[in-house]
Amino acid sequence: MSLWYTFAMPTTEDKLETLFAKVRTLPKERKKLAVEALSEIANVEVYQLSDDERALLEPEVEAAKRGEFASDEEVDEALNKPWS
Repeated sequence: MSLWYTFAMPTTEDKLETLFAKVRTLPKERKKLAVEALSEIANVEVYQLSDDERALLEPEVEAAKRGEFASDEEVDEALNKPWS
């Protein structure tokens, strides 16, 4: 990486400031959406699984650790199944 590129590359802080400036110019409804999205991202609370949820997911996590994943057909079937 060249020295010029390193200095010319905007930092994360620079990018945030640019985005915040753009958001400030948006219509009220778009600003509300931005606030909702950022609030979700900034939320420090981590969802805690219940014992039932953990028990339901545990076998699937173990299968994934063993490299056992759904086939392409199973994924297609799940994605194309009507929502109930």
